[in-house]
Amino acid sequence: MSKPYDVLIIGGGIAGMSAAIAAAREKSDVVLLEQGDRVGNKLGFTGDGRCNFTNENIGIDNYYDADPGIVLPVLEAFSNEDLMRWFEEIGIDIKVEDGRVYPVCEQVGDVVDILRLQMNRHFVRVETYRKVISIEKGEDSFEVHCVNGDYNAKCVVLATGSKAAVATGAGEEGYRLAEQLGMSMKKALPAQTDLRVTSTYTSDWDGVSCDGSLTLLVDGQQAAEAAGLLEFTASGISGVPARTVSRYASRALDEGKTVEALISFLPGKNADEAYDFLIGRRARVEDYLARHYLLGLIPKKIARMLIREAGIRHSQPIQYLKDDKIRRLAETMTGLRVGIGGTGNFRQSQTCTGGVLTSEVQPVTLESKKVPGVYLAGDLLDVDGMPGGYSLQWAFSSGFAAGSAAVAKAKEGD
Repeated sequence: MSKPYDVLIIGGGIAGMSAAIAAAREKSDVVLLEQGDRVGNKLGFTGDGRCNFTNENIGIDNYYDADPGIVLPVLEAFSNEDLMRWFEEIGIDIKVEDGRVYPVCEQVGDVVDILRLQMNRHFVRVETYRKVISIEKGEDSFEVHCVNGDYNAKCVVLATGSKAAVATGAGEEGYRLAEQLGMSMKKALPAQTDLRVTSTYTSDWDGVSCDGSLTLLVDGQQAAEAAGLLEFTASGISGVPARTVSRYASRALDEGKTVEALISFLPGKNADEAYDFLIGRRARVEDYLARHYLLGLIPKKIARMLIREAGIRHSQPIQYLKDDKIRRLAETMTGLRVGIGGTGNFRQSQTCTGGVLTSEVQPVTLESKKVPGVYLAGDLLDVDGMPGGYSLQWAFSSGFAAGSAAVAKAKEGD
């Protein structure tokens, strides 16, 4: 048998490429196996295609239900500042918008090309169309069996990604391999996706977007909230607020719980403050009809829906609107209740909630506790970040952590 590779990486996404570069910089023999036709495919499906790869403000609060003992050391070892500095060193100029960090070119394809060049520069062997069937632990190395060939390596990094964006080729591979090796999983569900509503409002708001906030209720209790640009569709609600709370909706619905959302079209105001505001507005537009009451404040289609839901006739002169009707309108504008019957599927989600339990890996190195010599990186682990570059930061940081630790272990006997 030929000499084993120092490190074999399964998965050619951000975490896998980062792990490959980190390991290969140590003058080691590294091979990366990708089941698709090229590495970096999934990056093109994240965010808005501009490649929001990190954020100026990174902290444990940006990662849902994260174990700080696992996540924080990894983020600190290869921080957002380290990532930004490295991007500029390899030729990717950056810019910042409201804390979100982008390449100046705003071309995700250019970023992928430069990462490929970095792997080539450090002599990473990349092999595509390599679907891994199983991993067997030998005395001093691992046998990795693929449909079209076998490989031998001292250490293995699992960086296969999650089931999100399955159109890119992501799927069950990483979960299956992790379970084969005896690792425990939390069921993977769609996250950073849209919300599907059960209410009838969708015919009123389809195609409209406006600023607002969402409060997600699970069995009547607040589970999450987020504010920003709400995008309304024929099936539900999209936009950053919906993507932010969707992982809680996915988990609750999977557990058979009742999920609802309260929508506020006056973010920052409670019902009393909205009432005072509308009373003042009545005096300014008293010669209008009710259908014009909110004109210039929120989109017309939304305004007419809210007027109707408040029990106000569209033809009612505003000067004759009674205070109790305005109270009802204020409550509707700050807490329109809609039922949530589902979320976008894996193909429509940007990441997942769930994956290999972080309790299964060592802090700092992300080495498997059950199978020493196997490391995990990226969203194969049960770590999901909020929208805004946090998930990609985790992919880079965890990839560098796993790749660096794997090569260090591989070289222990040299």
